[in-house]
Amino acid sequence: MGWRTFIGLAAILLVAGCGRAITAREARARLDPAQAVVPSTPSSLSLVDLALEAASLPEPRRQIVEAALAHAGMPATGVDCSQLTTRVYAATGIDLPRTAEQQMAQGRPVEAASLMPGDLVFFAFRHRPADHVGIFTGQGAFVHVSSASSNVRLDRLTQDAFAGAYVGARSYVR
Repeated sequence: MGWRTFIGLAAILLVAGCGRAITAREARARLDPAQAVVPSTPSSLSLVDLALEAASLPEPRRQIVEAALAHAGMPATGVDCSQLTTRVYAATGIDLPRTAEQQMAQGRPVEAASLMPGDLVFFAFRHRPADHVGIFTGQGAFVHVSSASSNVRLDRLTQDAFAGAYVGARSYVR
């Protein structure tokens, strides 16, 4: 394991544990990375596998994905989906518009087959052109906030709710 991979994994695990009590399940997952999965997905995703994959990405994609993964499982505490994407991108020096609709309108279109980790993925559940956004992390997964009162989630684009509402992707990375 290279030093960049080690630093990235350490940062994800450190940030994921800061400032809150952890559940017994989270504690077990930290002791056994194979248990650090999201059970709601059709085939579970490993945060460790995604972090290892992210470590090989070019900048700023690596920073975007690692920052997004560091938020996975954390309470959203009043942050909505577009605020999460705005904060993650701002940490890498990229300014995004405020809303999901504005982010979709201003980004560079990306075909689904050409998605790269760090790209934004958009959904229309109630309003077109988009009312929901997440950060693609690779392996068909994305990080997002489903509501401001929930946790930041890691889900698959192929899950029924998301596959049916997917309306496109955008890149802000040159």
